[in-house]
Amino acid sequence: MSGHGVEPARLLHRVALRDATLATVLVVAAVWAGARAGRDLDPALLGYLGATIVATFAVTWRVSAFWRRPPSAFYGRALRAALCDPRRVRMAFHAAATDLGTQRFIAARSRTRWLAHLALSLGAFASFAITVPLVFGWMHFAADGQDHYRPVVLGIGLGRFALAGVAAWLVFHALALAGGAVAFGATYFLTARLRRRALPGVTDPGQILPLALLLFVALSGLALPASRNHTELFPAVSLLHEAAVVVLLVALPFSKLGHVLIRPLQLGARVVRASTDWIACATCGAVLAPRAQAAAVGALLAARGAHLTEHLRQCPPCRRRSTAAAQARLLGARFHPDLVDTSPRARAADARPYTLGKVA
Repeated sequence: MSGHGVEPARLLHRVALRDATLATVLVVAAVWAGARAGRDLDPALLGYLGATIVATFAVTWRVSAFWRRPPSAFYGRALRAALCDPRRVRMAFHAAATDLGTQRFIAARSRTRWLAHLALSLGAFASFAITVPLVFGWMHFAADGQDHYRPVVLGIGLGRFALAGVAAWLVFHALALAGGAVAFGATYFLTARLRRRALPGVTDPGQILPLALLLFVALSGLALPASRNHTELFPAVSLLHEAAVVVLLVALPFSKLGHVLIRPLQLGARVVRASTDWIACATCGAVLAPRAQAAAVGALLAARGAHLTEHLRQCPPCRRRSTAAAQARLLGARFHPDLVDTSPRARAADARPYTLGKVA
């Protein structure tokens, strides 16, 4: 690597480590304060708490490093600008609802696949939303008489509900419902991949293991209430589930599941592509890309010594044509006429002088 790319890379990692350390310290402080100096922490959940703190450091480090990379930062800045602009903030929230919330872009491929992906993602997020306050000691349930329970949030009691009511059933079965959704989604995608195992990369361990781990976490979680009356079985099931969750949390930013951490950048891409200022291909005149995106790509490449301004102003077919024509001139060969656009404009473009690394 050239000396001009080493320092920015080192700086990026230093900043990412700083962000990860700060986030971890803040989480530990929030746990200590929210659990009233640790008094409300559940000893049975300390393993989950430790894994969550480690995952906080790893996730923040990975997210900070990725989002601060110049190509990613371009879309991050575009998203931030849209959120600060009253004229575009509605569009940004609409994109978030459709891309991150309902994930409608998957429905175009398959409605069943969309439902499975929705169940997997929403089930996983619901599980985190339920368990994190419990693990952090921010919330617990206290008995209020023989037939009622009272939720306690940050040391403050909030109403009460009857054990025989619908609210109690939903509260105590919420994790089971979320686990069932995750199990359905993971099973669907595992089955789909195994059916297409002849295709290259489909059964790659990096693709299969995260889904298998999610399925194991969901099934072992569902086994907990089923085994609670079996004194010999429950401790083993509880230990297996805890170990699986710890592995999942620690591996989250380093596996395929980590794509959820960078998916919001798609909103930045949507914002950029919503611009009305697009450039046209310099050769054929076809609509090419938003001007801001083209300028950013050119600047990033130029910073790395690749001066391809003219090449970047061509659409992909014209780029391939100009490259083929340049190779033909260098080799003294001729391509079949059907493979080359013979329009006057294309012939003029092919006749331009060519030097390696730059189309003149």
